[in-house]
Amino acid sequence: GDASLGPVTGMYATKNALVVFKRGAIYHVKGDPLNGFFAETLTRETGCVAPNTIREIPGLGLAFLADDAVNLLIGALANEGVPTQVVNLAEAIPETLRRLNRSAVINACAAVYHKDKEYWLCIPTIGYANNNLVLVFHYETQEWSERRWFPVSSILETPDANGDLLFASY
Repeated sequence: GDASLGPVTGMYATKNALVVFKRGAIYHVKGDPLNGFFAETLTRETGCVAPNTIREIPGLGLAFLADDAVNLLIGALANEGVPTQVVNLAEAIPETLRRLNRSAVINACAAVYHKDKEYWLCIPTIGYANNNLVLVFHYETQEWSERRWFPVSSILETPDANGDLLFASY
């Protein structure tokens, strides 16, 4: 749908649906092979610019990097009884996001570090093609911190009992 909003920029599979992102919109695909599938438009106000930043934050929703914000999609992942909406997680750090190198934003990546209850967002800043800044959202306290000069090209949390956070550099 909505060819005018550009190509698909990312997808996230949930327990009962697929969330599809474009740069300027978000859709919810539901259904089954017997009855068919349908797409529901969640918003045409915002979308995702970096697919490797889409991560589920426990108890909150689906975080992702948008053109001018770090957004959180609430109420779309399961039957949560919460109205579906998009909220800006980065209202407290607008100056930091102004430093984002938009021409290299596709390199941005993220992980959820369950052990410390953090969402790590690695971004390139103006003048750098590679990620050099990590923005950490502490989701229990709803606060941000920064890790400067972290050259992170890929990041993940190990699925074992340790739940370590690993990242690769350039």
